[in-house]
Amino acid sequence: MKIINSHYIPLPMPHNVIMSPDTERVAEQIGVLSVVEEAPTPDNGYGIITHEHPVVRTLGQNAVVSEDKENINFMVTLEKAEGNVWYHLENKECFVVCPAKKRKIASFQLNLLMMSQMMHTGADYDPMGMMHRLKENGIEVEWDKKAKENYQEIILNNMRIGDKVYLQSILLQPLFLVNFADAIDEQQVQLLDEDDIFFEFVNQARAMLEVNPHYEFHFTVLDQQMSYIADRLNKELNDYLERPDESE
Repeated sequence: MKIINSHYIPLPMPHNVIMSPDTERVAEQIGVLSVVEEAPTPDNGYGIITHEHPVVRTLGQNAVVSEDKENINFMVTLEKAEGNVWYHLENKECFVVCPAKKRKIASFQLNLLMMSQMMHTGADYDPMGMMHRLKENGIEVEWDKKAKENYQEIILNNMRIGDKVYLQSILLQPLFLVNFADAIDEQQVQLLDEDDIFFEFVNQARAMLEVNPHYEFHFTVLDQQMSYIADRLNKELNDYLERPDESE
């Protein structure tokens, strides 16, 4: 293909923080690189296609104060105006996380982001990686006041996405979306291995402990056919988890 034209479109303030579909990259989007190319039509005629790539800059770190017995140092990383092109990704593939200036994501938005990531990545979904990436970039989760309580009652309901059946928390905090079964047809499902289900819950519970190390989880289910997994979670999950050290 031959490039006909490309141009940079700066985005007005306030900018958003965006995340790549694999959660490996988090950055402030400052613009869009729009590319127009020739594209032959099925009848060998003349046509064009367009695609847009995000232009980003690394998030500047929040101000950091370090203090010792003799000195107090104030350090801040300044943001640079120029940006990098995520040329391997199109704008429509990326997920909006939060406003760049505020750097806080509401728990409801986090729930939608986690669901979008799971639907996009499937078996490669990594909630721990996502929470670490948000933490590394100074993005805080704004939880409902009740979610800050250490004891959490979590009601699970089944939800079908394509040929997968998930157990999803219908309360927004904490957030769980766990693959439970494979759908064979409209009437039949094949349950996954019980250990696989349990350890998928373990992985997501660890991600929640990055937000609050003191969570004690308790599960109930709406569909009693799934009560056996809730019983196991209530019996084993809290004892299995290793809580992160808050002093780090």
